[in-house]
Amino acid sequence: MRGQGSRFVLAVVAAFLVATAPRLAQANSFTPWPAFQHDPLHSGVTADTSVGASNASSLVLKWRTTVGGSGKKPPTVATSPAIVYNQTLGKALAYVGSEGSTSSALVAVDTASGAVVWKYSISTKIWASPAVDSNTVYFAGQNTLYALNATTGKLQCSFNARGHIFSSPTVAAVDTTGPVVFFGDTGTNESHNAGHEWAINGVGNTAGSCTKKWVFNAFLNKGATGSNTGVWSPAAVASDASGRQLVVFGSSQPDDAVYALDAETGAEVWRFQTAVLGSDDDVGAGPTIGAPGVNGFSDGVVYLDGKDTIEYAVNLLTGKEIWEFNMGADSGIVVNCQSTAALVGGLVIVPEGPYLYALDAVSGTKTWRTAAASSDYLSSPAVSGGSGNQVVFIGDLAGVEHGYRVGDGTQVFSDTAGTSITSSAAEAGGLVLFGSNDDRLYALG
Repeated sequence: MRGQGSRFVLAVVAAFLVATAPRLAQANSFTPWPAFQHDPLHSGVTADTSVGASNASSLVLKWRTTVGGSGKKPPTVATSPAIVYNQTLGKALAYVGSEGSTSSALVAVDTASGAVVWKYSISTKIWASPAVDSNTVYFAGQNTLYALNATTGKLQCSFNARGHIFSSPTVAAVDTTGPVVFFGDTGTNESHNAGHEWAINGVGNTAGSCTKKWVFNAFLNKGATGSNTGVWSPAAVASDASGRQLVVFGSSQPDDAVYALDAETGAEVWRFQTAVLGSDDDVGAGPTIGAPGVNGFSDGVVYLDGKDTIEYAVNLLTGKEIWEFNMGADSGIVVNCQSTAALVGGLVIVPEGPYLYALDAVSGTKTWRTAAASSDYLSSPAVSGGSGNQVVFIGDLAGVEHGYRVGDGTQVFSDTAGTSITSSAAEAGGLVLFGSNDDRLYALG
């Protein structure tokens, strides 16, 4: 009997391994896109080589799914999707938010079929993109950071920041306590723009889930009333050359600057002043970081743009300017730059108005500029493909998703969604996903 029982157990185990082997293989080979601009440095680049410049022209619409905000004003998907393989469910899920005038929703979508797996509705706005860490998806309602179980959509905890949250959360481990979520708020309205940068302990942090780690609002210029300056910018997190973890973000008018704080304590490390040419020159875009040693910069570099139409390169360790390139002067079109750049090897790729630029990451000189799109870009560039075959995707306000060869800026893909696109694309598992202001999530493959 003992021998038969052992054979039975071995048979069950063998059957389990056979059944789960494809799932485990897929999970191990899947390259996720877990947050806005892919990672805490905001590289905007995936290691997935499934979609490149050579096969981008063959992309077709695989599915489109209504996300499900509601209200008299048509709901929109302005947020960018996060894509992660869920081992419990054995499938890749895309997480994206829809903003409605009556209610908004954060949904998990099966990337294979476009079917909604679960939906979490709230009665306030969703302006920021979600981020996934472990089995938790973080997203911001109008004033509140929510943490949901990524498999089931069940609420794990929340934190009320009181001010409006447009800044997409960035999750990183900056000490031994566990995950920390960084995001900013803009205050309650434009006339009382008294916002903050927050560090909130994530789910499983030993200091307590969804509890305050620190908060910063010691902006140099808060205006004549002392009640202005907040944060629209999604924060980037990286280690500087000394090994200190920094959180880097831009501030709103009238301060119009970039800050680097000690990510563990919230203490200010440096501040960089961008050009102030008018009354609305805030830095709403997220910074993109080249880590120490990348492209020969031993201290590391922060690349960023403000509404002054200038792309800056700033020393990550000291906050000193390295170079600047005036895209508005080059294009002859001055519009508010609000997009986060992608760092692709030796190129900084960033839009300004209807143009997409590639700047030399070391010198700041222009490598290429695309032909003008039919409308402006407010989304950020997303890059996939292998070395020498990379493609950058970006959507415009005319509702066109573009694909350009990274090597020379040649257009290799174009397709039209239902309406304007402000959602930045994400690429994983051979699919390119982006939202549109028709309340739909689109999948190209």
